[in-house]
Amino acid sequence: MRGAAESEANAAAGWYDELNLAEFGLASAGERRLDGKKTVIFEDTVWDKEARKRLPRKLAISGSDLYGLPTAKDDDVLLACVQLSAAGGFADRDVQFSRYELLKLLRWEDSTRNYRRLSKSLRRWAGLTVYSSRAFYDHRRKSWVNRDFGVIDNLIVYEREASEGAAAPQSSRFTWNQVFFDSFQAGYLKRLDWDLYCRLQSPVAKRLYRFLDKRFYRGGKVEADLRTLSERTVRLSASNHTGQHKRQLLVGIAELEREWELKPTAPAERFRREARGKWTVVFERKRRSSSKSVATDNALTGAAADLAAAGVSATMAARLAKVADERTVRTMLALFEHYRQTGKRRDAGFLVNCVRDPAGVRFPPNFVEPKAAAPRTPPDDRSKSRIRPLRDSPGGPGAKAPPAKSVAQRAFSAFWDGLDGLERAAFEREAAAACGPLLRDGLERTRTGGGAAFEAYRKLVLREHYQRIRGGPADAD
Repeated sequence: MRGAAESEANAAAGWYDELNLAEFGLASAGERRLDGKKTVIFEDTVWDKEARKRLPRKLAISGSDLYGLPTAKDDDVLLACVQLSAAGGFADRDVQFSRYELLKLLRWEDSTRNYRRLSKSLRRWAGLTVYSSRAFYDHRRKSWVNRDFGVIDNLIVYEREASEGAAAPQSSRFTWNQVFFDSFQAGYLKRLDWDLYCRLQSPVAKRLYRFLDKRFYRGGKVEADLRTLSERTVRLSASNHTGQHKRQLLVGIAELEREWELKPTAPAERFRREARGKWTVVFERKRRSSSKSVATDNALTGAAADLAAAGVSATMAARLAKVADERTVRTMLALFEHYRQTGKRRDAGFLVNCVRDPAGVRFPPNFVEPKAAAPRTPPDDRSKSRIRPLRDSPGGPGAKAPPAKSVAQRAFSAFWDGLDGLERAAFEREAAAACGPLLRDGLERTRTGGGAAFEAYRKLVLREHYQRIRGGPADAD
């Protein structure tokens, strides 16, 4: 397992998984379907409260004749597409990208073969359709809904990207199906350790990680029916017998025991026989040492302490309290509590992302924003404003011999210092949408890695937009 610093870095990056996709695998765990099937069907029964009896339920996944059903690598690509949407705050069904960007996100080699593999995978998802009978329930109409939908509605991929590589503009694009996009908009998401996901070698380990990471939110122990877990969640072959299911699951389980927080358990305890042909799989999460976190939590004060009390790690809470103004933190804490009180709980990752990207938050209609607290008396002249300057900008507290700022720089700094956290996020989003193609490409290419290069592009985009709306020439450092 990696250290705590790496886990915090992943938590701050904003990686996400869609909860339906974490629970139910649309792609098989293998790299190819040896049986040549283009459709798989899952059948079970569901309890109907109105009819007071169990009714048959069916879910079918059907691929195109040309590209077939998705496989393990296609699952990686689809999850990477979710990360592209996450980078844009899940604000638009249409997502622009380049295949080079996707390759780097997936940590695949920059090769012609992989460019072709990405195109095939995206086409495979564009050709997939899900047919359901009694798989969805409309609580308002009190009726089962037979909902049929795809994953990707429209897809445009430019072939020149393979030769242009890193210089390729974000010209390719795809459009999420409305069903998936509505799920994103509703916040049916969970945080994801993308570094861990890419590091895992076994497709079974990847599927189990996504499933268990979702289920462990409710407690440290998860029990699942062996056949349901193997065939519907992990998507192993339905023709496997019990022994084959166990052996294939154990490969992924062993990797999660090494790389993640899954508690090592002997196979005799991992698989529990309930009846003839019926087995239960038992998973437990490792207990974390709390002495260090308790000591750190006790040192937190104000907004950071409140974030930690809501479930955010002490390190992340302290970091958020430094980069976000108190009004934003208090608003997002109130939103987090609102969801808890209305029975729609969100995890701590949701809270972290809201504080980091307040412009991407959609507030429910009945949410009441808390009133702003009275400003505190600053301890000295250096902190008269409750708004912090741009991160890493010259002239900040503790900077050594800051260079003199131009008139344009001072004007922008004064404008920026006058915005609160929500206004800053909205302005930054407008700036990114309005900037020219060169700046936009540089901003997006450096966003994942962050660091000085990303901050340099970010400042240029912000200042250019400020000059655009206020008039006058832009001024660089």
